[in-house]
Amino acid sequence: MKKNCSINCQNRVGRLLKPVVTHFDRYRTNGLVFLSTRRERTGFTLLELIIATSILSIIALLIYPAYRASSRSYQLSVVQSNLQQNARIGMKKMVKELEAGMVVIPEESDDAKGEGSINYGYKRGEPYKMAFYAWNSTPGTSDNDKIALYTALPTLNTEPEDPAFSSEGEEPLLYVRRYNSSEWSDPEPLILSDVKVTQLNFIMGGDNENEILITLELAQQGPLKEWRTFKLVSAARLGAR
Repeated sequence: MKKNCSINCQNRVGRLLKPVVTHFDRYRTNGLVFLSTRRERTGFTLLELIIATSILSIIALLIYPAYRASSRSYQLSVVQSNLQQNARIGMKKMVKELEAGMVVIPEESDDAKGEGSINYGYKRGEPYKMAFYAWNSTPGTSDNDKIALYTALPTLNTEPEDPAFSSEGEEPLLYVRRYNSSEWSDPEPLILSDVKVTQLNFIMGGDNENEILITLELAQQGPLKEWRTFKLVSAARLGAR
């Protein structure tokens, strides 16, 4: 009797727990499927990668023109700054030399001649060169100290050349050369080699007969191979120092 009662109780408990177990199994199965799906979706799909790449490409296309314009503007400012700095340095050195000088030497004077046919003497029609006596010289004597300012090509730096008539690809520079009693020294460049002289004019006269008006124009290639220029004008008075 007791045995039958125990069996009946077990059957009743089993019938009562069966829906609970079934529901738990279903919940566990759904949970496993959900977790499996989450694990499968941790990466990017091909469509998502294509969309992301397209968005990045559009952003790059929008940003690049602004970056390029900013970069070009910076490079132009560097070129312009370099031109201004070289022009001011070159002009300052020429003014210093002229103010320590005494008398301008004309082209027809023998004192203006260098080696061979080279002539550093001043001529109004060729204002890109000028020779003058140093402050400690006595004009008219053959052993005077002399100074020459002129433009020339780096390959022929002893021979003056008009920068206005230089050929394409030639880059004349600004030089000073000194004669010390017996011979001419090696030319000294007054500007850096990354710029070129496009104009050099020495104009005598003005408000004072000893005054010299100097015009110096330099050029340098920009980021797009275009030439940028800078012109500087100043005056010097012989014997001012």
